[in-house]
Amino acid sequence: MTASDDPLLSDLAAASDYVPAMYALSAVVYAERGDEILLLKRAVGSALAGQWYLPGGAAEPGELPEEVARRELLEESGLEIDGELEIVGCFPMRVYGHDTLQVSYRGRVADGEVVVSHEHEGARWAKASDMRALLTDEVIEQISGGRDDVRSILTNVRIDLDHYLAKIS
Repeated sequence: MTASDDPLLSDLAAASDYVPAMYALSAVVYAERGDEILLLKRAVGSALAGQWYLPGGAAEPGELPEEVARRELLEESGLEIDGELEIVGCFPMRVYGHDTLQVSYRGRVADGEVVVSHEHEGARWAKASDMRALLTDEVIEQISGGRDDVRSILTNVRIDLDHYLAKIS
């Protein structure tokens, strides 16, 4: 079958100089309980060690983004989503040595205590608006330590948090 015979190919894909962007896949979840979200403190040796972040992580082969969010929440906190997940946003970042496309979701968690995994040093429930108020340009610059890749991640996290806040308001 040639490119002209394949309805799934386009002129762009047939062009010899076209190189598509390649991303690993990850997902995070705004795990909601009441009017707060779960934050986990990243352990030493992990990306953004010492920082508070949403539960989430990388996809396993063949795993759908929503499955990643549910699995990572359970593995990292011992909690499960009670019902449906709603997509919040999607953004690129460079983490663990790979260009990654991160999909964020929101969902209510079932009752139960948080049990943090070895990947984390703590857990806390916080208002998303309080978290957003802390993500100023100055704080992003301080955490990034002048690294453009870390600054980019944190800027995209702030934009994603703005999307989340718009959805819940």
